[in-house]
Amino acid sequence: MAFDVNEVMNKIGANDMVKGLSEKLGVGAEQAQSVATDLLAKAQETGGGLLENAKEIAEKNGISVEKVEEIAAGLGSKMQEQAHLLGDTVTGALGGVMAKLNESPLGGLMTGLDKDGDGNPLNDISETAGNLADAATDAVKEAAEKAKGMLGGLFGKKD
Repeated sequence: MAFDVNEVMNKIGANDMVKGLSEKLGVGAEQAQSVATDLLAKAQETGGGLLENAKEIAEKNGISVEKVEEIAAGLGSKMQEQAHLLGDTVTGALGGVMAKLNESPLGGLMTGLDKDGDGNPLNDISETAGNLADAATDAVKEAAEKAKGMLGGLFGKKD
């Protein structure tokens, strides 16, 4: 999945962070911005982490590997912070949806599906679906073993 590196930098507020780091590291803001952009672009291109190409990016931008690693660490931290905020937002939204469902005429059904009583039947539904899939797999294996035995008996082999 491709993404616009500059758009990501803007959305997570990394531009200000990189500018602050540039001052701390004693490099130009444009150079630090270029390093951060290159780190994200290379990670997208290779599917790897931010630090995997630090040496290459350092050479390309004329900056030490250590400074590239500092920028990568700051960038990674900013991305984790934003991911955490997004997770909290999603959890809050799902909680709100679940509360509205519980208040609706479907509330009784939702409560009945909530086996562990935590107010969230989705985890219980997911667990039940997993158990059904496991049971179906076991039933198919058992039927295959029976069929194997029956076919072996027809052809004179018994296992």
